[in-house]
Amino acid sequence: MNQEKLYEVIEKLFDFDVRQVFKVLYEEGKELSEEAIAEKTGLKLNSVRRALNLLLEKKFVTYRRARDPDKQRNVFFWKVDIIGLHSTFVNRKRMVLERLKYKLEQESKTTYYVCPLDNTRYALEEALEHDFTCPRCGSPLTIDEKRDERLNMLKGIIARLEEEIRNEIHRR
Repeated sequence: MNQEKLYEVIEKLFDFDVRQVFKVLYEEGKELSEEAIAEKTGLKLNSVRRALNLLLEKKFVTYRRARDPDKQRNVFFWKVDIIGLHSTFVNRKRMVLERLKYKLEQESKTTYYVCPLDNTRYALEEALEHDFTCPRCGSPLTIDEKRDERLNMLKGIIARLEEEIRNEIHRR
């Protein structure tokens, strides 16, 4: 996954502030204190801490605590957890893969009918309940002629995702 795509995913999962914090940590490639992150992002320290805690929950970052002898307090140094990040994305891909396989199974064993006006799909049982008439507009339902196309598309996506997961696992 390229960097920009990774940042977009982070922003979709969280928000723009979290993206900024993650971007700084990722691009620096080393440990940074919360203060250094705040300085580099222009965010307030509380916003940085919130972002770091959200990233920590998802195992995208890790930290090390050290004692600051001058200020007599703990200082936290943060960095991207490449292994945790990798595992999280592989696990998310596995979850999507399972949902797609379930969807393929359902699509394969169910006959669908479609309203020609609004393209609403109805399973055979639903179509029977409505005497093969669209309950919304009253048009006669027709058999879903795009079923094979949809099944092939799902099979293709599943195959690509399985290949990505295999490659990710072997890359470790």
